[in-house]
Amino acid sequence: MKKAENATMRNNVHGFTLIEMLVVLIILSILATIAIPSYRQYAVRNAENDVQAKMLQLEIELERWRAKSLTYQGFQPRIIDSSNNTVTYGYADSPATNKTIYVPDGSDASNYRYKITLVDGDAPANSLVNTAVNATGRTWKMIAEPEDSGITTYASRMMMNSAGLRCKNTSKSTFDETNADCDTGQEEW
Repeated sequence: MKKAENATMRNNVHGFTLIEMLVVLIILSILATIAIPSYRQYAVRNAENDVQAKMLQLEIELERWRAKSLTYQGFQPRIIDSSNNTVTYGYADSPATNKTIYVPDGSDASNYRYKITLVDGDAPANSLVNTAVNATGRTWKMIAEPEDSGITTYASRMMMNSAGLRCKNTSKSTFDETNADCDTGQEEW
């Protein structure tokens, strides 16, 4: 009786054929070729939207500062520590140059997606904190540069200034705070 049961069990054992495995692999590879570029595009768009929102927030903070002080000189951006919900004021590179703000909030030089450089619009070598130079603080300029490794390698560089310029450049063109606009290939945002 045991021999008959073993023979019956052997006939009921099913597995995957090579053809079935190949069909599954083909379907998975097709899904991966669609999903990975879509995810990359979504992640880049999300990082760009985050930095645009941060730049607009900084613009509002700058205008509030100017309304109280009648100058942008001495401006310190608001920094929110998401771990304990505390608010402080300053720059990520303070007191070295007082120009750098990392996005997203809570990130630093080791884990940011975008780095915003905020400088005096007339003298880009100066930060807005510089109170030793009387001319500092009449205008401002922000440059947002994506982290050049990881998913944001494909993201746009952006610029914004106190005169109302908002531009971005998706090419690998290099522009910095000394440029008047986003260089060849720019588009508004």
